[in-house]
Amino acid sequence: MTGLFIHLLPPMVIYTLLWHHQEIKEAWPQLFDLSYIENIKFFPERGPIFLPGTGLGSVAGNGIALYFLWFVPYVIWMATIGLDLPRTSRRRKKRDGTPYPPKYDTVFHSTVRGGLAILIGKVCWGRTREVSIKQMEENDFELRDFLVYMLAHGLAAVLSIYVLAYQCFISKEAHLCIIAGLIFLCTHRGSKRYTYYSTAMYGRTIRKNFDDLMTEDAKTK
Repeated sequence: MTGLFIHLLPPMVIYTLLWHHQEIKEAWPQLFDLSYIENIKFFPERGPIFLPGTGLGSVAGNGIALYFLWFVPYVIWMATIGLDLPRTSRRRKKRDGTPYPPKYDTVFHSTVRGGLAILIGKVCWGRTREVSIKQMEENDFELRDFLVYMLAHGLAAVLSIYVLAYQCFISKEAHLCIIAGLIFLCTHRGSKRYTYYSTAMYGRTIRKNFDDLMTEDAKTK
């Protein structure tokens, strides 16, 4: 429910302000100044093609600039620190030369462990399935895998502004359909995640513990 709420509330607020601002002004004339909404432009005056950080004052320009304000620091942090944190055998060492223990999973690791690492490795680098599976088991992914992932993330984010956000801006019906799709997607993915937490994850842990006990029992015999 939390995931659904945090993904649904912002687009619902934007939908209400964009398509029902007259009703809001009539209900609270002294509280909300929404006279600027009718003058909002989706693309900059120079056109839909522009560099990140330019075209400010438009929906697309501001949205892309805000995305890259997150994108650049995140890529730097992941490349220098984040990629190493969940590794089974970390590159960062203690003073005595032993590696630090695995710590803090990331969205990147969680996503590519679902099989995306196999696809990236095969399509981009010709990496064998066995090597990719070993990387997934040890959370030991290559920097180039992360860069391909973030390149795809960036392209998808920018294209979503040009395709989905623009449709929301020009069509009330399209805006409603996209919100309905968002509700379905968040509910479906959230239920799969909770199912994993409540069944598969604990089942895997129990089976591993039983395997360890059986191995120790076999050694004592």
